[in-house]
Amino acid sequence: MHVLVSNIMMINEKDRFDAVLREKGLMPIWPEVNQFMAEHQCLEYAQGVDGWLAGDDQITKTVLESYLPRLKVISKWGTGIDSIDLKAAQRLNVPVCNSPGAFRDAVSEYAIGLLLAATRRLARTDRMIRAGEWPKGRFPGMTGKTMGVVGYGAIGQGVGQRARGLGMNVIAHDPHMDSAPDGTQIVSFDDLLDQADVICLCCNQTPENYHQINADTLEKARDQVILCNVARGGLVDEAALIAALQSGKVAAAALDVFEQEPLPTDHPLLQFENVAVSSHNANSTVQAIEYVHENTLNNLYRHLGL
Repeated sequence: MHVLVSNIMMINEKDRFDAVLREKGLMPIWPEVNQFMAEHQCLEYAQGVDGWLAGDDQITKTVLESYLPRLKVISKWGTGIDSIDLKAAQRLNVPVCNSPGAFRDAVSEYAIGLLLAATRRLARTDRMIRAGEWPKGRFPGMTGKTMGVVGYGAIGQGVGQRARGLGMNVIAHDPHMDSAPDGTQIVSFDDLLDQADVICLCCNQTPENYHQINADTLEKARDQVILCNVARGGLVDEAALIAALQSGKVAAAALDVFEQEPLPTDHPLLQFENVAVSSHNANSTVQAIEYVHENTLNNLYRHLGL
């Protein structure tokens, strides 16, 4: 049986996972991937794959139909499955597996770290000291502020837990939740914009929330609001965010994800000292990554009858 391996995390350890798959009697296929495969690249492997160890590939209805009847399972590396047409997969009886909740601790602690990097200028201070300077800045702290978490699943709840550890008040918005397991107040998105000093995006991206952070919603937000995005780049209208940073409406931004990845070196967001950027890598703890490696493979083996 042939297995397509298109997720970056396993591609980065190709020799290791090539050997692991071959030991199971499988024949791995290793495409050239820059972050994820677009629809046209996915279509290049139609009819030749029994299992798919997928990344954030554009697995559309057209792609799914082209892989049948041979494809038996899509085992997605990680938690997010918004790049897969799940309705089509269900209708076509193609199982889609992931690792829900696996990155709760890794991503939520990274969100807080990235937030502090943006607001307290940690990386900039480090660079200045290495250059022989000794800066003494004055920056906003988190204690006493209200953290508004958008998307209150495993990662959102992890962010809430850590924000309380910083002495923050926590509210959340989640359209799928009337009450939170940890007692956090669930509010409407408009109420969150009105009350939050810090907005942290932890939700899946859907057609309904694409560019949820835009010129209109930023206008409704508090002055000097701070934005953190560890979810998906498409949740934020980057042009609107840039304008809000320029005007001072947004005091700082902590961004692990972007609409175009990798982020171009001439991207306007890189001109701001109050913006901390990262490489879509908030899940980067050894423990979390190894767990997802194992779970992704087990999901594949189970559906291939191994």
